[in-house]
This record gives sequence, structure tokens and C-alpha cells, in this order.
Amino acid sequence: MSSNSELSSSVCSSGDGYDSNNQFDDFWTSNGFCHESPSDQQWYVPAELMGIDDMHFDMVSAAYHLVEQPKSAYQEEDPEKSLESEICELLGPNNIKSFHVTFPYFEIINGDQPSKLQPCYKGEQITEPMDEEEAMVGGALSTEEVMKIAAAHYIQLSTDREGESSILMHPMGLTYAGLNDDEIKKVELAGLLLAAAEKASNQQYDRSSNLLGECMALSSSTGNTVQRVVHYFADALQERIDRETGQGSSIGWKNSGVPAEDVIRGLRSNHPIQLFVHQKLPISQLLDCTSVQTILENVDLLTRVHIIDLSIKHGIQWTILMQALATRSTPVEYLKISAVGSSEKPISETGKRLMDFAESLNLVFDFKPVIIPDIKELKEDMFEIEDDEVIAVYSAFDVNVMLVKPECLENLLRVIRRLKPCVMTVADVEANHNSPNFITRFTESLFYFSAFFDCIDSYMDEDDPYRMYLEGHDFSQGIRSIVATEGEERIVRHVGIGVWRSFFGRFGMVEVELSEWSQYQANLLVKQFNHGSSCNLGRNGKSLIIKWKGTPLHFISAWRFN
Repeated sequence: MSSNSELSSSVCSSGDGYDSNNQFDDFWTSNGFCHESPSDQQWYVPAELMGIDDMHFDMVSAAYHLVEQPKSAYQEEDPEKSLESEICELLGPNNIKSFHVTFPYFEIINGDQPSKLQPCYKGEQITEPMDEEEAMVGGALSTEEVMKIAAAHYIQLSTDREGESSILMHPMGLTYAGLNDDEIKKVELAGLLLAAAEKASNQQYDRSSNLLGECMALSSSTGNTVQRVVHYFADALQERIDRETGQGSSIGWKNSGVPAEDVIRGLRSNHPIQLFVHQKLPISQLLDCTSVQTILENVDLLTRVHIIDLSIKHGIQWTILMQALATRSTPVEYLKISAVGSSEKPISETGKRLMDFAESLNLVFDFKPVIIPDIKELKEDMFEIEDDEVIAVYSAFDVNVMLVKPECLENLLRVIRRLKPCVMTVADVEANHNSPNFITRFTESLFYFSAFFDCIDSYMDEDDPYRMYLEGHDFSQGIRSIVATEGEERIVRHVGIGVWRSFFGRFGMVEVELSEWSQYQANLLVKQFNHGSSCNLGRNGKSLIIKWKGTPLHFISAWRFN
């Protein structure tokens, strides 16, 4: 057991050396992926290969229904849902009338530390927490906690106000005991954003725009995390108003003539950003290491391994797999990775680095780019499968992307099923940003991105250029899509593991339990990072949930075909 943990620690941990002028090679070297002989250590991965049958499965257009009715399996969506009711559902199970008595926010304003500030999510609840350390670091409020306090203020004011009175008429209507001046300013700024969202949802666009003007004046893309979150949400909300009123010049993706899939592909194709984020954030390494460990356990003792990566990026995770295969007791005859993508140059560059690394380990390795303009054109014969190969499929943030084009998702699962993989790992966003109700999407995405911005703030400086790009380009595009657009223009449609579990079941996919060893490795990895106690691990069914200060951000799951 000790040798396993040591190897996992050395391979999965992040290093400090990073040169932006040579980000690829220096990153690989600084993280232990240097061109040296394999270690004498052995990676023990006990598991049994799961049998796959070849039963016939009648494909239906299930993906279409997933896009249009993401929650139909759990509850009906209320098209008239108000901001107040949505906040109450997210913050706790109590209704508005009893809200002020039970919501833990009042533990904060009375100067007490809350036991936990965690929203009540619809569908399956996260259970069996694996890390019970509290989320709060140094007593300071997190960005999401600020948003929740503002939401609690908003609820209190909304239940008492009459006629046209608004949150701005009661700036000190509730006590701020226990909060310092800086925290009070953050709460009031978040309150302005919530008021603007309510006005926009009620089509009171002039009033909403006035509030958004105040938000933009008090927020900044370079300020603290609350100011940054408010800045991007206010900007997206103003764009929504411009679209609804026909004023200004909308810069929506459809009007720009750029296909939706190209926009999403661009959000994920910046390799220097991806490498830097992987180095800095524990979440990225948790996703990769846990997924790779699950694949290793399912190809244990097998000698001819074929990995299909549905959207290969920097490829760092495959160096972990290579080192494990090169040092295990049963030699591997060869490893093949088929990398699916639409642009040959970046894929080939990643393949060249992986080829060099495999050579340093004396590992027989083949890298095959599978270049297709659209995933709906994917076919089984593009992978050149050999009879004696065992296949594993790796998907990281691919299935949610395809919600915008259900036919692509259907075709992908049809092809994968015919390939008969021993396992398919799926890692993606654990959130519901696909509700047809605007207020629901706005509120849930506000809490989600607040937690993510807070995570980034813990590991990157405010003026870090990579952080500025990540927030100002990738995250802001996602926020704009969720908040500003509707219908086919809304290309970001995240749904969580509960919805995917129901959806995958329609395609004959069976969820596989993640091993205790992979969970142990994940906990070990978290502890190597500063602020590791803020990165919590939990379970939802058989899937692993990665949380930041109690808020679910991503899930990792494993599947086989029935």
C-alpha cells in the first residue's frame, strides 16, 4: 500500500516550476514527467475485467429530451418561479414563511460560525462525505457564502416589501452584526445583482439596467472575487436585456456566424491555459488521476490496451497511465491512444510528446489522431480496432458539450457501444444550468461560479494573466451563454450526474463503483495542496463528487455497457 501511495503522490502532485515561454516541456518536466527510466516502484491495481455482452439496443432520440426537459425525471419545472422561491429551494428545504427562523445565515450575522453552508440541490443528495474538514479558511467568508448572505437579505426584504419598494430602499434594513466593513460592501453589491436579476425576469428592463449600472460601477474584472463574479454576471444580464429589447449590439454567437460547437471547442482548446490550470488547481488533477486509476484497474493484467480519448488536450493524464503500465508486474505488450478531435495540429503535438515519454519508458506505444469535423460523423472503423485489444474510453467535459447537438451525443454512444469498451470514465460539471426557467439558471449558476472563482482565488494571484484569461474568456463565455441566451443560442447546458445517470440508463449503460483505492488516492492528492481542506470529496451513488467548500463542482463516474 505504501508504494502505491508514494507513486501516486509523485506522479499526480503539482510542481512549482512553470515557464510561460516554454509551458509544455517545462510543465511536463516539473511535474515528474521527465524522460528518464521508469521507477523500480510497482503500481498495484487489483481489479477484474468486466464482461461485455453484445445484446441489441434500440437507439432512441433520448438526448433531445435531455436538452429540452433536463429535470423531467425528478420534478416539473415551474415557468412562473420567482427569484425568492428559487433562492429558498437552493438555500434550504424550508419555505419563505419559516425561512427566517431556520436558515443558517443568521448564525453568521450573530457572529457564530456556521456548521455548513451548503445548498439543497434537487435530485439525489450527496452522501457519505469523505472529508469532514470545514470549508471556511481563516474565518473569512467565501464568495459563495457572501452570495448566500445577500440572498438571505433579499428574501427577508422581499417578504416585507409592498408595491414598488425594492432592496435599495432598505440598505440597512437587516443587521450586519458579525460582518466587517469589507464583507458588508460585498453583500450589498451581491444584493444589487439579485435585484437586477429580479427586475429583468419581470421585464422591468429600465430598472434592471439602472441597477446593473451600479453593479458595473462597483465591480471589476480585476477586483476581489465577489467583484469579479458580479462584473461578469452583470455584463451577461445586460446583454440579455439588450437582446430582449433590441437595443445595443448583441455579440451573441449565433449572430456572429460562429457555429455553437466551434465556440465550445475554442473554450477547451487553449493548451497553455489548460496546463497552467492543471498545475495550479487540485480539482484538475483529481479528475485526471481518479479517471486514469479507474481505467488502470479495469485493464489490470491485460497486455494490449487501447485508450480512446474523446477530446485529448495536453495529455498529461496519459503519462500517469504509461508509468503505471511500464512498472506493473505483468508487462504490457503495447499501448495505443486514439485521440478524437477536429484540429490535427494540436493533437499531433500532444501525440509527439506522449511518444517521446513512452520511448523514455521503453513502452511500445502508438498514437492515432482521429480527426473529424463533427462528432456525428464518428464511426467505429476510424479507430482501427484489433481483435485482441481491450478498449477503455475516457471522456472529460465532452457529454455536456454535446447537449447543444443531441444527434452528436446519440451517435457517440452508439459508436462506443459497438466498440465494446471494458469501461468508460466520464468526468463533467456537477450542476444544473439547463433549466428552461431563467431565474433557476441564474441563481444556480451564480452560486456555482462563485464557488469556482473562490477556488481560483485560493491558488492564483489577482493579476495572474492566466487567471485573467480563464475568468475573462472561458468562464465569462459560459456565464453569458447561461444568463444572456435562450433556445438554440444557449450552448452551455450543464446537467449533473443525477440526470446523466437516468439518461445513460436509456442507452444500456451501467454505473460502476469507483474503487476504495481510487478514493484513497484522491484524498491523498488533496492533502498535498494548500487549502486542501476546502476541496471536499463526496459520493453521489457510485460516482465521486468534487466540491469546493461544500459546493459540488464536478463528478467522476465509470460505466460499462450492459
